[in-house]
Amino acid sequence: MTYKHRLTLFAGIVILCSILIFSFLHLIPLNIFSIQQKPEPQKVYDYYFILDETDGRSLMYVPLVVNIGDEVLTEENKLYKVVKIEENRAYARFIKDINLDKYKQK
Repeated sequence: MTYKHRLTLFAGIVILCSILIFSFLHLIPLNIFSIQQKPEPQKVYDYYFILDETDGRSLMYVPLVVNIGDEVLTEENKLYKVVKIEENRAYARFIKDINLDKYKQK
């Protein structure tokens, strides 16, 4: 085999490998090297006011850390879900009325 044939064969193999590698690059997620900002941690307060989202009426005052997604059951058996937190004020959205009679033992 001559030097020219070896060089042509080597170039062909390099080109074929390059095509295979670049054809599989679409399988690699593009955000591997992206810089993602970490969310700021929520400042913890000694107490939280839980307010109705629609009218701002106070539902509860709790000495616990409140997070978005927490559920609140009021004295009137109304279920609320926390949807927004601003400082030590948590705003809750009404979900449904709860009927506790069906849970009482007979």
